[in-house]
Amino acid sequence: MATARRVKTDHLIQADVTDSKAKAGIWFSEQKGFKSKQKKVMECIASKVDWIKLPGAILAISQKPHGIVVIAPNPSLPGIIVLADGTTKSNTEALQRRYTKLIEECTKSLSIATEKTETKN
Repeated sequence: MATARRVKTDHLIQADVTDSKAKAGIWFSEQKGFKSKQKKVMECIASKVDWIKLPGAILAISQKPHGIVVIAPNPSLPGIIVLADGTTKSNTEALQRRYTKLIEECTKSLSIATEKTETKN
């Protein structure tokens, strides 16, 4: 049976891990024009990883640790989400950290501000 997600007090957070522990992301601090900013960040990420085209997203393939990561613009909020599967909890968490850091690097290199709010689980 499905369980309800925890209550979030701020959706503009830097790294958001849901109770499923399978989603993380970077949220832009400025909402104006976020779709064009999402596109620039996605192009930056695609230039730095091995990936398979998904319409509107990137499927990054990792050999170390083994796993896949889907990186996609959030369709309704100003940010980029990360969905990782590393077959083990530690691999999945490592992939989330690595690709979240990559998004941070791309947003910084593109001078796109991000929120620095911490999550409390």
